[in-house]
Amino acid sequence: MPFRVRGGFTLPPVVTTPVEKPVAPVTTPIVDPRLASVTTIDPNTMKPIAAPKLESTFDIRSTIKRTGTDDDSLGGGAVLKQKGIYGSENEGLVGPDTDPNRLALRDAIWDRLETPSYLRESAPPSTPVDAKKLAASLATGTTSRQAASLAKQAQAKPEVGARLQSLFDNTRTVAATTRSSLLQTLASDAGGVAGAVIAGIASSKAFSSLGADQQAQLATVLSRLDGKGLKVMGALVENVPEALTEKDSAGGTLLSNLATLASQPLNASLTGHTTTEALLSSVLSDVMNPNRIEQGTATTCTVASMQFELVADEPAEYARLMAGLSGVKGSVAMQGGGVLRTGPGDADETALNGRSVSQTLFQSAAMEYANGRFANYDPVLGVSVNSRTGEERLGLKPDNQQALLEKLFGVNYSINRLFTEKEAAGALAKLEGWDARGYRNRPIVVDIDQGKFNHAVTLESVTKERVVFRDPYGVLRSMPANAFPKVAVALHVPMDVKLNGVV
Repeated sequence: MPFRVRGGFTLPPVVTTPVEKPVAPVTTPIVDPRLASVTTIDPNTMKPIAAPKLESTFDIRSTIKRTGTDDDSLGGGAVLKQKGIYGSENEGLVGPDTDPNRLALRDAIWDRLETPSYLRESAPPSTPVDAKKLAASLATGTTSRQAASLAKQAQAKPEVGARLQSLFDNTRTVAATTRSSLLQTLASDAGGVAGAVIAGIASSKAFSSLGADQQAQLATVLSRLDGKGLKVMGALVENVPEALTEKDSAGGTLLSNLATLASQPLNASLTGHTTTEALLSSVLSDVMNPNRIEQGTATTCTVASMQFELVADEPAEYARLMAGLSGVKGSVAMQGGGVLRTGPGDADETALNGRSVSQTLFQSAAMEYANGRFANYDPVLGVSVNSRTGEERLGLKPDNQQALLEKLFGVNYSINRLFTEKEAAGALAKLEGWDARGYRNRPIVVDIDQGKFNHAVTLESVTKERVVFRDPYGVLRSMPANAFPKVAVALHVPMDVKLNGVV
């Protein structure tokens, strides 16, 4: 199911051109001959190791360095400026979209995408309902006190009576416990968003087509959503109901994973920093609109790019991972092996850096997994610290990215290290014709040189004229094709994908 583009709403890419960089003192790339024998490893087990250790005390793997650094760490400049490695020469090719007109248009599109039609459009005047019939239904569906309150609201506001009657009419064959749960959620704001969404969902074909267990799961999710979350769920059920029953790698569904997230207690490291309601709404917003996923001002471009691709292509799998990370154990196995774990501070307010709680939690856990066996990721400071040497690193090296990509998506990846513009031009020729919409669960990650550091983005499409990519600031960007060889320093490509006939 294509989640990458939904409902025909998409902004044209921001057209960018790489900023000319100062000529580096050394113009001839130095290629380490040991790179030829490198094979993939799991950074948390450090096996297999096919190459001897490199000089770095932080990582035994290869580096990519043209004019930039050996890892990907761009994060809005905040941390980098503190480290003295960010300047005006880095602006232009990537970064947040700051154009007020585009931002206003984007927000309007997103609001429409995330709002069901019955909340966007003026509803026709509601006719009064049969008071006796409604009272009888209320008497069997809730407490006498709540029934009296709802009956009073129905008399004052015809739309409340209409919503209540619609709920009862459309849930006659629904399990009593599910019906009661739906009524309780509607009653929480009968004249507002909750009332409209519950009545709208209960009357939908999508709801009636669900089995009894699935209807109960949906009712559980709805009962834990705030007003924003209810709006988004209403839009999801209305526009992409097939998403609810999409399967994850373990055989669960998006709906069952959301229900797990809604009903389980939060693990200790999250308690006091977020709530089930906030996290559930955040995950649901990611699923409905993956374009919201970004790195903010954190140095997590690598894992933010992977998070977007996972949500866009495998929303049920993403919800499974988030349910595991937020549950009592605070850990979850990825479909390709390896375990993501929640750590201290992952949901701390000072760790958000402009991101939602779900984005922060996922990206912190992913950084902790990918940075290696002897590294500890600090989500507040935004750095990984080597437990043996104390060395700090902001981002991830290509081999760390490869290991995480393989585990998240369950497929083998190759690293194409582009030490020269000629090598990058050859890679571009193979990429021509790429369109991510035709390769579900097979993202291509590109490391681009930004002068004093690298930055990870994912490819959307490649033609003879332009390269379109998603910048993990939540911006769709493009560059002239002839600019790509100047900035691309590495490609992470699924090994079962053929690029112009070449694997």
